[in-house]
Amino acid sequence: VLQMEVVEFTPYVFQLLAQILEFRPEGAGLGDAYTSLFVPLLTPSLWERKGNVPALTRLLTAYLSKGPNDLVPHLLGILGVFQKLVSSKANEQYAFELIRSIVMYMPQEAFMPRMKDILQILMMKMQQSKTPKYVGLITHFFALYIGKYGSQAYLDQLNQIQPGLGLMLLVQVWVPRLQAMSPTRIEAKTQMVGLTKLLCETPALLADANGQQIWGQILACSVKIVCSPESHLNSLSIQDNDDDAEIGYDATFSVLHFATRPARDPFPAVQDAGASLVQSVGQLCASHPGQVTPLISQGLSPDPKLSAGFDGLCQKAGVQLS
Repeated sequence: VLQMEVVEFTPYVFQLLAQILEFRPEGAGLGDAYTSLFVPLLTPSLWERKGNVPALTRLLTAYLSKGPNDLVPHLLGILGVFQKLVSSKANEQYAFELIRSIVMYMPQEAFMPRMKDILQILMMKMQQSKTPKYVGLITHFFALYIGKYGSQAYLDQLNQIQPGLGLMLLVQVWVPRLQAMSPTRIEAKTQMVGLTKLLCETPALLADANGQQIWGQILACSVKIVCSPESHLNSLSIQDNDDDAEIGYDATFSVLHFATRPARDPFPAVQDAGASLVQSVGQLCASHPGQVTPLISQGLSPDPKLSAGFDGLCQKAGVQLS
């Protein structure tokens, strides 16, 4: 089908190739057949066809999950695909799927030198098209990046582009997005992990009144996610794949029903994101006696539901704030 360029069937072939690769045992590598197939998948003409994009993106993310070290020499080619996809409003979600997979699976030393360029591309796109969908995608990416590499890495990378940019994005983009709409399922958990690290591993937020105000807002957003029944925070399953949720059917692409992929939890070690939040805040309180508890009251007091929700989380996790 691929050699004969039967356009109607190529998206199905890419989905099947992705599913077979996804079911390869961990540590088995890519194998010769998949390795030889990879470079042709980066051919620009393949990505010109609208129907190929969702399936090809899934296939590339499968490659990244199963053979990240083998793909290091091809990182620039993958980033070329990312840049092409993110420039299109119709394909931006697939660009973020790729870049999240790079952060999740590739060795840090391979992609980190390119991180400033990646973030500059994302910032330029946001200046041109700051839609609610794009804001949701970029804040999801920020949360994943912080969850994997810490809040200081996030601040340092963005501050290289413009001093103070990391905090400015928190105030003007990230917090307002979470106040307006809570994320769901895997993204909700990813946000919780990233926000918890922001709250508890960012000394700059506790250094002055402005930072402390931001800290209170982040805490309120975090508690809102945990307490929102719509977030489905602790019910991740094979049906809960955020990446497939928006695809559905169009004239050029449809999801193969029996080739749906399992949900990929980036943080399987975090069993209960709400408990992890209050435990981390409890440790922060212990290391900053008398400083953090007033910020908790300040951040949550405007909404009694959030205050009660936070107290309930502390009781459930056996955390006493000092």
